Amino acid sequence: MSGIKVRMATLSDAEELARLMAELGYPTTSDRMTARLERLSGREDHSIFVADEDGAVAGMIGLSVSPTLYRDDLDGAIVALVVSSNFRGRGIAGLLVAHGERWLYDRGARLATVKPNSRRDDAHRLYKRCGYEHTGLRFTKVLEGLGG
Repeated sequence: MSGIKVRMATLSDAEELARLMAELGYPTTSDRMTARLERLSGREDHSIFVADEDGAVAGMIGLSVSPTLYRDDLDGAIVALVVSSNFRGRGIAGLLVAHGERWLYDRGARLATVKPNSRRDDAHRLYKRCGYEHTGLRFTKVLEGLGG
């Protein structure tokens, strides 16, 4: 995979990251992405990496580690993974996952989880190819109107 390098995302990647989030089904603006990157900047428990091909952002992976009550090790999570439609089918997702797993492991995680949308069959196949097992189900709820 010549020409592709994985590097830490920077604020200058905000526009490309916003475009990638839209491809993933989570449209946002460059300004909002910049604010998100600033909020996560400097945190030891989160990281965002991009696959860069000669200055073009081909994909990204967002990661987090956190302590739990049910394990001594930190839990690792892939919180976002997307490869641009212009770059798919070239092994970039697997490259990002491998890089992300190393980052998680180096921070003390011994378990990595990912919660892809139930309708993303292509993502399910990718994670299975990367050695992930389907071990659960997730439920989500939007928490609005709880202020007070």
